[in-house]
Amino acid sequence: MAKKKSRVLIVDDEQVLCDLLCDGLGERSYLCTAVFNGDNALAKLATQDFEVVLLDIRLPGMSGMELLREIWLNHGNIATIMITAVNDVDTAVLAMKWGASDYIVKPFDMDRVETSIRTALKTKQATKKPPAEMDAIARGVEARLDSLFGYSKMVSEETIDIARQLDIAGEKIQRWVAAKAMLDAERNRIIKSSLSKLQRSPLAQSIMGISQIHLYTPESSESQN
Repeated sequence: MAKKKSRVLIVDDEQVLCDLLCDGLGERSYLCTAVFNGDNALAKLATQDFEVVLLDIRLPGMSGMELLREIWLNHGNIATIMITAVNDVDTAVLAMKWGASDYIVKPFDMDRVETSIRTALKTKQATKKPPAEMDAIARGVEARLDSLFGYSKMVSEETIDIARQLDIAGEKIQRWVAAKAMLDAERNRIIKSSLSKLQRSPLAQSIMGISQIHLYTPESSESQN
Protein backbone atom coordinates (compact mmCIF):
# COMPACT_ATOMS: atom_id res chain seq x y z
CA MET A 1 0.00 0.00 0.00
CA ALA A 2 1.39 3.41 -1.01
CA LYS A 3 2.30 5.76 1.80
CA LYS A 4 -0.08 8.69 2.17
CA LYS A 5 1.47 11.95 1.05
CA SER A 6 1.47 14.73 3.63
CA ARG A 7 -0.34 17.91 2.63
CA VAL A 8 1.50 21.20 3.14
CA LEU A 9 -0.03 24.68 3.05
CA ILE A 10 2.46 27.42 2.14
CA VAL A 11 1.52 30.96 3.22
CA ASP A 12 3.80 33.63 1.75
CA ASP A 13 3.19 36.70 -0.39
CA GLU A 14 6.24 36.04 -2.58
CA GLN A 15 5.24 34.04 -5.67
CA VAL A 16 8.84 33.02 -6.38
CA LEU A 17 9.30 31.59 -2.89
CA CYS A 18 5.98 29.72 -3.05
CA ASP A 19 6.98 28.20 -6.38
CA LEU A 20 10.38 27.22 -5.00
CA LEU A 21 8.84 25.47 -1.99
CA CYS A 22 6.09 23.81 -4.03
CA ASP A 23 8.59 22.46 -6.57
CA GLY A 24 11.19 21.38 -4.01
CA LEU A 25 8.74 19.68 -1.66
CA GLY A 26 6.74 18.24 -4.54
CA GLU A 27 9.86 16.43 -5.69
CA ARG A 28 10.05 14.98 -2.18
CA SER A 29 6.51 13.59 -2.32
CA TYR A 30 4.63 16.33 -0.46
CA LEU A 31 1.33 17.73 -1.76
CA CYS A 32 1.64 21.51 -1.63
CA THR A 33 -0.89 24.33 -1.85
CA ALA A 34 0.20 27.98 -1.80
CA VAL A 35 -1.75 31.08 -0.75
CA PHE A 36 -0.55 34.65 -0.42
CA ASN A 37 -2.37 36.00 2.65
CA GLY A 38 -3.88 34.98 5.98
CA ASP A 39 -7.54 35.19 4.93
CA ASN A 40 -7.01 32.76 2.06
CA ALA A 41 -5.04 30.49 4.39
CA LEU A 42 -7.92 30.33 6.88
CA ALA A 43 -10.32 29.57 4.04
CA LYS A 44 -8.14 26.67 2.90
CA LEU A 45 -7.77 25.36 6.46
CA ALA A 46 -11.56 25.43 6.89
CA THR A 47 -12.21 23.30 3.79
CA GLN A 48 -9.14 21.11 3.34
CA ASP A 49 -7.00 18.88 5.52
CA PHE A 50 -3.34 19.82 5.96
CA GLU A 51 -0.66 18.29 8.17
CA VAL A 52 1.81 21.20 7.97
CA VAL A 53 1.70 24.96 7.40
CA LEU A 54 4.81 26.83 6.25
CA LEU A 55 4.18 30.40 7.34
CA ASP A 56 5.84 33.77 6.69
CA ILE A 57 5.44 36.57 9.25
CA ARG A 58 5.17 39.55 6.91
CA LEU A 59 1.91 39.14 5.04
CA PRO A 60 -0.57 41.64 3.60
CA GLY A 61 -3.51 42.18 5.94
CA MET A 62 -3.45 39.61 8.72
CA SER A 63 0.14 39.11 9.90
CA GLY A 64 1.79 35.72 10.06
CA MET A 65 1.86 35.88 13.86
CA GLU A 66 -1.89 36.55 13.97
CA LEU A 67 -2.48 33.62 11.65
CA LEU A 68 -0.17 31.43 13.76
CA ARG A 69 -2.31 32.19 16.82
CA GLU A 70 -5.49 31.32 14.91
CA ILE A 71 -3.98 27.99 13.87
CA TRP A 72 -2.83 27.30 17.43
CA LEU A 73 -6.30 27.99 18.82
CA ASN A 74 -8.47 26.37 16.14
CA HIS A 75 -6.30 23.87 14.26
CA GLY A 76 -4.11 22.39 16.98
CA ASN A 77 -3.57 19.17 15.01
CA ILE A 78 -1.60 21.04 12.34
CA ALA A 79 2.15 21.60 12.66
CA THR A 80 3.19 25.18 11.83
CA ILE A 81 6.73 26.06 10.77
CA MET A 82 7.78 29.70 10.45
CA ILE A 83 9.90 30.47 7.37
CA THR A 84 10.68 34.17 7.51
CA ALA A 85 13.22 36.91 7.00
CA VAL A 86 12.43 38.25 10.50
CA ASN A 87 15.56 37.21 12.40
CA ASP A 88 14.49 38.32 15.86
CA VAL A 89 14.84 36.35 19.09
CA ASP A 90 11.75 37.82 20.75
CA THR A 91 9.59 37.00 17.72
CA ALA A 92 10.96 33.47 17.65
CA VAL A 93 10.12 33.02 21.34
CA LEU A 94 6.56 34.25 20.79
CA ALA A 95 6.16 31.99 17.76
CA MET A 96 7.21 28.96 19.78
CA LYS A 97 4.84 29.97 22.58
CA TRP A 98 1.99 30.10 20.07
CA GLY A 99 2.68 26.61 18.82
CA ALA A 100 5.26 26.95 16.06
CA SER A 101 7.22 23.72 15.62
CA ASP A 102 10.27 25.48 14.19
CA TYR A 103 11.55 28.91 13.17
CA ILE A 104 13.61 28.98 9.96
CA VAL A 105 15.24 32.22 8.83
CA LYS A 106 15.48 33.04 5.11
CA PRO A 107 17.42 32.29 3.01
CA PHE A 108 16.78 28.63 3.77
CA ASP A 109 18.05 25.27 2.59
CA MET A 110 15.44 22.82 1.25
CA ASP A 111 16.99 19.95 3.19
CA ARG A 112 16.58 22.02 6.37
CA VAL A 113 12.90 22.62 5.55
CA GLU A 114 12.21 18.95 4.86
CA THR A 115 13.96 17.88 8.06
CA SER A 116 11.83 20.34 10.01
CA ILE A 117 8.65 19.01 8.37
CA ARG A 118 9.54 15.39 9.13
CA THR A 119 10.34 16.24 12.75
CA ALA A 120 7.09 18.18 13.16
CA LEU A 121 5.03 15.34 11.67
CA LYS A 122 6.65 12.76 13.95
CA THR A 123 6.05 14.97 16.99
CA LYS A 124 2.40 15.52 16.09
CA GLN A 125 1.87 11.82 15.49
CA ALA A 126 3.37 10.97 18.87
CA THR A 127 1.24 13.54 20.69
CA LYS A 128 -2.26 13.36 19.26
CA LYS A 129 -4.46 16.27 20.27
CA PRO A 130 -6.82 15.39 23.17
CA PRO A 131 -10.58 15.94 22.89
CA ALA A 132 -11.66 19.55 22.48
CA GLU A 133 -13.07 19.74 26.01
CA MET A 134 -9.87 18.54 27.62
CA ASP A 135 -7.78 20.73 25.33
CA ALA A 136 -9.71 23.75 26.57
CA ILE A 137 -9.26 22.61 30.16
CA ALA A 138 -5.54 22.14 29.51
CA ARG A 139 -5.27 25.71 28.28
CA GLY A 140 -7.01 26.85 31.42
CA VAL A 141 -4.52 24.92 33.53
CA GLU A 142 -1.63 26.36 31.53
CA ALA A 143 -2.99 29.87 31.99
CA ARG A 144 -3.05 29.39 35.75
CA LEU A 145 0.42 27.87 35.73
CA ASP A 146 1.77 30.89 33.87
CA SER A 147 1.92 32.84 37.12
CA LEU A 148 4.10 30.11 38.63
CA PHE A 149 6.47 30.28 35.68
CA GLY A 150 6.64 34.06 35.71
CA TYR A 151 9.98 34.04 37.50
CA SER A 152 11.43 31.63 34.93
CA LYS A 153 10.28 33.92 32.12
CA MET A 154 11.84 36.94 33.82
CA VAL A 155 15.15 35.09 34.24
CA SER A 156 15.07 34.08 30.56
CA GLU A 157 14.49 37.66 29.42
CA GLU A 158 17.27 38.96 31.64
CA THR A 159 19.60 36.26 30.33
CA ILE A 160 18.88 37.27 26.73
CA ASP A 161 19.56 40.93 27.56
CA ILE A 162 22.85 40.07 29.26
CA ALA A 163 23.87 37.86 26.33
CA ARG A 164 23.22 40.71 23.93
CA GLN A 165 25.25 43.13 26.07
CA LEU A 166 28.13 40.65 26.03
CA ASP A 167 27.91 40.59 22.21
CA ILE A 168 27.18 36.87 22.14
CA ALA A 169 26.27 35.84 18.60
CA GLY A 170 22.57 36.13 17.84
CA GLU A 171 22.61 32.62 16.37
CA LYS A 172 23.78 31.17 19.69
CA ILE A 173 21.12 33.12 21.59
CA GLN A 174 18.45 31.91 19.18
CA ARG A 175 19.53 28.28 19.59
CA TRP A 176 19.30 28.65 23.37
CA VAL A 177 15.89 30.28 23.13
CA ALA A 178 14.63 27.56 20.78
CA ALA A 179 15.85 24.86 23.16
CA LYS A 180 14.03 26.48 26.08
CA ALA A 181 10.89 26.86 23.98
CA MET A 182 11.01 23.14 23.19
CA LEU A 183 11.25 22.37 26.91
CA ASP A 184 8.25 24.61 27.57
CA ALA A 185 6.34 22.85 24.78
CA GLU A 186 7.18 19.48 26.33
CA ARG A 187 5.86 20.75 29.66
CA ASN A 188 2.61 21.72 27.98
CA ARG A 189 2.42 18.36 26.24
CA ILE A 190 2.79 16.52 29.54
CA ILE A 191 0.02 18.64 31.10
CA LYS A 192 -2.35 17.91 28.21
CA SER A 193 -1.44 14.22 28.20
CA SER A 194 -2.15 13.95 31.94
CA LEU A 195 -5.49 15.71 31.56
CA SER A 196 -6.40 13.45 28.65
CA LYS A 197 -5.69 10.35 30.76
CA LEU A 198 -7.77 11.81 33.57
CA GLN A 199 -10.64 12.50 31.18
CA ARG A 200 -10.70 8.83 30.14
CA SER A 201 -10.89 7.57 33.72
CA PRO A 202 -14.24 6.18 34.99
CA LEU A 203 -14.41 8.84 37.72
CA ALA A 204 -13.98 11.70 35.24
CA GLN A 205 -16.59 10.19 32.92
CA SER A 206 -19.03 10.05 35.80
CA ILE A 207 -18.34 13.64 36.88
CA MET A 208 -18.62 15.03 33.35
CA GLY A 209 -21.89 13.20 32.95
CA ILE A 210 -23.57 15.08 35.80
CA SER A 211 -21.74 18.40 35.93
CA GLN A 212 -21.44 21.53 33.85
CA ILE A 213 -17.76 22.43 33.51
CA HIS A 214 -16.79 26.00 32.68
CA LEU A 215 -14.11 25.74 30.03
CA TYR A 216 -11.42 28.37 29.67
CA THR A 217 -11.26 30.04 26.28
CA PRO A 218 -9.53 33.25 25.20
CA GLU A 219 -12.97 34.72 24.45
CA SER A 220 -14.34 34.01 27.91
CA SER A 221 -11.20 35.44 29.48
CA GLU A 222 -11.54 38.68 27.52
CA SER A 223 -15.22 39.05 28.37
CA GLN A 224 -14.41 38.96 32.05
CA ASN A 225 -11.92 41.82 31.76
